[in-house]
Amino acid sequence: MPGEGSMLHALISSRNNKRNRIDKLKRLENTSNETSEFVDHVQATPELIESIREKMLAERKLEQKKLIVKVILFLIVLSIVLYIFNYNWKWIEGFFYKVK
Repeated sequence: MPGEGSMLHALISSRNNKRNRIDKLKRLENTSNETSEFVDHVQATPELIESIREKMLAERKLEQKKLIVKVILFLIVLSIVLYIFNYNWKWIEGFFYKVK
């Protein structure tokens, strides 16, 4: 039957890929690029938990501000491009080919 050899190679390749994969727990351990201290939530004091919460809220606020600035800049650039295309269409046509 034709094609059995290629299917055999596909199965062998799949089996070898499974052997080379890292288990999911190790993959989760390696996802963090930051070095942070471990805080045991059972023994943590309420002050420590509150300080961590405030720090996370401040980081989230900063990220939101950056996102808003990026969106506003994108909208400004988009509106400028649309304005140029809308009101200077003859100039744009002349850019690509000669208008009589």
